[in-house]
Amino acid sequence: MATWAMAAEARTDFADLIDGLSPEQLEMPSLCDEWTARGVLAHLTSFVEVGLGSMFLHMVKNKFDFDRVSISMAAPQLERSAADVVRDLRTKAAKSAPLPMFPEAMTMTDVAIHTQDLRRPLGLDGTLDPEVLRAALEFLTTHKMAATLIPNRPTLEGVRLVACDLDWSHGSGPEIRGTGEAILMALANRDVVSELTGDGLATWASA
Repeated sequence: MATWAMAAEARTDFADLIDGLSPEQLEMPSLCDEWTARGVLAHLTSFVEVGLGSMFLHMVKNKFDFDRVSISMAAPQLERSAADVVRDLRTKAAKSAPLPMFPEAMTMTDVAIHTQDLRRPLGLDGTLDPEVLRAALEFLTTHKMAATLIPNRPTLEGVRLVACDLDWSHGSGPEIRGTGEAILMALANRDVVSELTGDGLATWASA
């Protein structure tokens, strides 16, 4: 089960990753839509910088569209230096979500996905903590708030997900096998199908 300590660890690991990037790398695209690495940093830091009232105003202004809310909240962080933003993320890593309804697993999963969103296109070595990865997989496959984080998550009906490097599986039916990270990124709608195997992939392709 995820805890805020695990979310703080994931945020700190992300801050360590950012600290190791060059100015050129900070401006390179991530796997998250059109956001650069610096944009992802701004997004994650925005959740430790805003309070309940401010986030609610962002939600009303953007008609409760979570993607638009995230962009709106990140905008002020993009006007600051990356060094200042990452310092604040590290300092406030243990801060809980602005909205009490957002569980710690949601924050932790968001950070875990975005960490790999940076590592993969930049060709950087590094893996997610197995405990964080397992908790993120559990969140995306069992928690009702998963649809808020990933609105168009691939179907879980009629397939069995099996992580070949973790003691983790979910569901029943034809299998989809891969590393825990590959399954996590697939559930986040990243293009990692080449890293997965199994008859269950046909179900995902036809959904």
